[in-house]
Amino acid sequence: MIPVKLGALVRAFPSAPSVTLVLALSLAACATGARGPADRAQPAAAPAPSTSPSLPPGGGGALAPVATPEPPVRTVAQATIGAVGDVLMHDAVKQSAATYGRGAPDAGFSWLYASIADLLAAPDVTFANLETPVAPGTAQGTRPFVFNAPPEAVAALQRAGVDLVSFANNHVFDQGRPGFEETLQRLDALRMRYVGAGPSGRAAGPVTVDAGGVRIAFLGYAHFFNQDGNACPSARPCLQASQLDREAALETVRRAASEADAVVVSLHWGDEYATQPRAEDVELAHRLADAGALVVLGHHPHVLQPVELYRRADGRTAVIAYSLGNFVSNQSRNYVPGVTPEPVAATRDGALLRVRLARRDYGRGVSRVEVAGADFLPLWTENDTVDIDRRKEPRRKPAIRVVAVDRALAQVRAELAAFPDPVPAGRADAWARLRAREQLLAGRRAAVAAVMGEDLLRTLGPGELVPENVAAPIPAATTPASAATP
Repeated sequence: MIPVKLGALVRAFPSAPSVTLVLALSLAACATGARGPADRAQPAAAPAPSTSPSLPPGGGGALAPVATPEPPVRTVAQATIGAVGDVLMHDAVKQSAATYGRGAPDAGFSWLYASIADLLAAPDVTFANLETPVAPGTAQGTRPFVFNAPPEAVAALQRAGVDLVSFANNHVFDQGRPGFEETLQRLDALRMRYVGAGPSGRAAGPVTVDAGGVRIAFLGYAHFFNQDGNACPSARPCLQASQLDREAALETVRRAASEADAVVVSLHWGDEYATQPRAEDVELAHRLADAGALVVLGHHPHVLQPVELYRRADGRTAVIAYSLGNFVSNQSRNYVPGVTPEPVAATRDGALLRVRLARRDYGRGVSRVEVAGADFLPLWTENDTVDIDRRKEPRRKPAIRVVAVDRALAQVRAELAAFPDPVPAGRADAWARLRAREQLLAGRRAAVAAVMGEDLLRTLGPGELVPENVAAPIPAATTPASAATP
């Protein structure tokens, strides 16, 4: 017997009232329990929906199993990378540490970063570009564009939360080859991990860091060096800095990606003071990402450049920060807010980039590490050089330090909120100074976001606006001249 649906039968005979009557009588007979030949010609009632396993076609046999839905995508491990830009140890920066960091660890250098140390330490591994030799034993002197720093400067970075640095940049031979080799010895003695310098053939790295169940390989390259000194003095292998060879770098990234969960590439490249990357650098960054890099960290321009979220061929997203700008320096020391052209301030803008990596289990044996989040926090290098009256305060030194813009803004606004309305005449100047500082900080925050990308801008929450166990900055204007170094 072939069952026929009621609706189909009625549609087949739209003008036959007798058929309708027969069907109605048949349904009535079913309702009273009467059965006859006409009943056997009617379809059986449809079964009620059921979630139980159904019988296979033809009846009998084993029950067919119900397919188990795939589990949701699970995050089984994760790690966070933090990154800042250039550490430039200008003489004024070192003097600032010695003058205002008295009593702070590491010869005062910790004072430079004290107000953001908790933010630097929060990621599982934090990176910086060490753009200075650390070679007091082979010092050849410093002057503009020729740097050197004591080991305490590196120890302060460690104390502040920096775990790994790149020493592949144009200043690695500022103190000659002896200073370059001493720097690597000093970094080793401090147990500061570094990329971009090392034995011949392996100078780029990788240096592998295990964090949160994720194995991360770091590599470092520099486009050029200011001084000669990278050639090995003899035919034997020696310590070298990693100079960028694009094709060789791609192969090294592929190899590192096959051995680690994620690859981070540091690149000292680009044009100084340009807020946009060069076309050839964009192309290289994309090629490095497709070769296996999940994060590219650029530096050298001394100003910020955009952050790109690049979709790789395998569907994963790579984070490319073309330039992280300066982290600490004495650049733009004479910038006057509201008077000096605004682009001059760009060398004092900085950012703390944060990239979260996650190992995701997609089920059926598919698991991979990928970028699960990215953002940046605006930083600003305070420098009061322009406020110093050399006639009245001939011995006063600049106070230079790095602050988180959100925290500095919160402090200023808290002080403004304490003023009465209207402001008394005797406090008008103080009010105006605070409002000008508020305008400066808000403007720098907007400038950083405009360059790096509004979508990735991080805003500190209420619980993050005041760091714990950090002394308030020493205002340079109130520091007695007798406390300043000569």
